[in-house]
Amino acid sequence: MAALIIKIIAVLIFVMIAVLIIDNMRFVVRRYKLRSDKIRYPVKIVFIADLHEKAYRNDNEKLVEKIRECAPDAILVGGDLIVSGKVFKAGEERAAGSDPKSDTGTEWMKSSLSLMRRLTQICPVWFVQGNHELRMEHYEELGDYNKKFMDEMTEAGVRFLHNGSASLTKEERAGEESGIVVQGLELPMKFYEKFRRTPLPSEELSALIGEADRSVYTVLLSHIPVYFPQYAKWGADLCLCGHVHGGLMRLPFIGGVMGTRPSLFPRYSGGQYFYKAVTDGKPHLSSMVLTCGLGMHTLPIRIFNPGEVSVIELLPVSLRQEDSDGTKQDSSGH
Repeated sequence: MAALIIKIIAVLIFVMIAVLIIDNMRFVVRRYKLRSDKIRYPVKIVFIADLHEKAYRNDNEKLVEKIRECAPDAILVGGDLIVSGKVFKAGEERAAGSDPKSDTGTEWMKSSLSLMRRLTQICPVWFVQGNHELRMEHYEELGDYNKKFMDEMTEAGVRFLHNGSASLTKEERAGEESGIVVQGLELPMKFYEKFRRTPLPSEELSALIGEADRSVYTVLLSHIPVYFPQYAKWGADLCLCGHVHGGLMRLPFIGGVMGTRPSLFPRYSGGQYFYKAVTDGKPHLSSMVLTCGLGMHTLPIRIFNPGEVSVIELLPVSLRQEDSDGTKQDSSGH
């Protein structure tokens, strides 16, 4: 019996290692459809986050090809394109060199910069910073790297949403409002503390991004998902978040195993979530699409948890198709 148990454990370990290797090398496309009477015509969004300098095949060729196939009207990027540890290392090497004021270079953002240059050729790309980018603002010694990141990404065509907003439209209908607005939200570093959750009062949220315009369909793009109830109460119709990497390992019917704080079996790990809030005395149903991300750092673990590209179709209620339930289509079974 003991020998049988050892064999079973050995097989399970082998399977887990095989899945880990495979899932670290692949990504999947998960599709969602959402409807609202605020939306005037269909808009398709591709949403990605947490690249962390990863490359799928040569220069992310495979990733770019798949996103192009999805034919998006807009690409929204939810932060953490880079790995802040690489930036700190580059800063240390620069400080130790003969010329501490030498050029910062771009090696530490080589993959993400190349990807953004190619994605902006497909359609408009909107970006909010994650905690790895925000660290460059937070630490004074990384100020030059923060400026380098902003300058290079802006030159590549990336449009930053520093707690700002923009209308989402189809290129061929540029003069016609879609009724869809993307609102960027960049929470300060105190909201990313480990082992504790800093409260986010409604007045502090409103101080950052103002009041929600309830006459339009608002897509809130924010890196961190744990404040989804606060986003819903603020007035977001759809929240797009990342940060948690799908919980590193995913289990059927359970979801992610490890949170980022860290915590076991976090409430939000990946997929689609709903929250019913009451605003101005009226019930308001918000949805959150939480991507499992594309890359990793520190713990290079993805088990039953491949990288993810989220495709979200925002549709008018009046537009009826064969699959007209207005909810998610998720190939992962979330």
